[in-house]
Amino acid sequence: MPEHVNAILRANNLSHHPLIIHADDFGETQQITLGICEAIEAGIVTSASIMANMPATDFALHRARSLEDRASFGVHLTLCEGRPLTLAPTLMDAQGNFCSKRQLFLRSISGRLRVTEIEAEIGAQLARVADAGVHVSHLDGHKHLHQLPVVCNAVAHVAGRYGVERVRLAAMHRWAGYATPSSAVRELLAVHAARVFRNARLRFPRRLIDIRACMALAGQMEKWIRLARSTGIVEIFCHPGTALADQEKPGSCARSAELEFLLSPQMRDLLAASDSRLVNYWSV
Repeated sequence: MPEHVNAILRANNLSHHPLIIHADDFGETQQITLGICEAIEAGIVTSASIMANMPATDFALHRARSLEDRASFGVHLTLCEGRPLTLAPTLMDAQGNFCSKRQLFLRSISGRLRVTEIEAEIGAQLARVADAGVHVSHLDGHKHLHQLPVVCNAVAHVAGRYGVERVRLAAMHRWAGYATPSSAVRELLAVHAARVFRNARLRFPRRLIDIRACMALAGQMEKWIRLARSTGIVEIFCHPGTALADQEKPGSCARSAELEFLLSPQMRDLLAASDSRLVNYWSV
């Protein structure tokens, strides 16, 4: 294990700010999964969530079982990419794939989603991971769509049925920092979802931070400390991957750059400056 990670872990007993560093999209492709594995093996990523309907799901499930002593693993509920594991017409397009993120949002707020279909699909995704022998720590959502109206109720119901006690709440609590309307909508949705999750006795980290905010603040320690320090557990979410992952599936995230940053001395400095103690979702 790299010496700078050893230093972080040695300091954990003296630190007062529990921090989860979580990687989404485990299982989306092999190269994405390999990048996340590298970050887990380096001791910097402490949690990941598995996509149950992707081409590399089986590969990811195998790797997750071998890494459960180093990280927690949740289910990255997927409702806008790939094909559903169940017959769910209100979630699908004409080709039988999941509808787009935008269409799912519109169907959710207009009452065109069937809760029974959502619950069946969430249950099928959760069961695929659990039946493979992975201990499911929590549920979160691809593109944070688990917070949508109706969907969050289904998440809470299925979590209770399977004995899952933790969930992600995509709440950043930084109104002035939202650069796009979609981020503001996400925060508004989190207000309602929080009520639903609390009523179902689901626990979640206090604040969610995008790794890209950490990258932007790498040279601004005072701002970073204000962002990272919070009452309760903070979660940093990221999307690491190999350079080949970026080539095979370009997207909004520069996966190899995120992986490089996670493993860098800059990340070490940020963790030390905020007096952070690395934990995983089992600590929530």
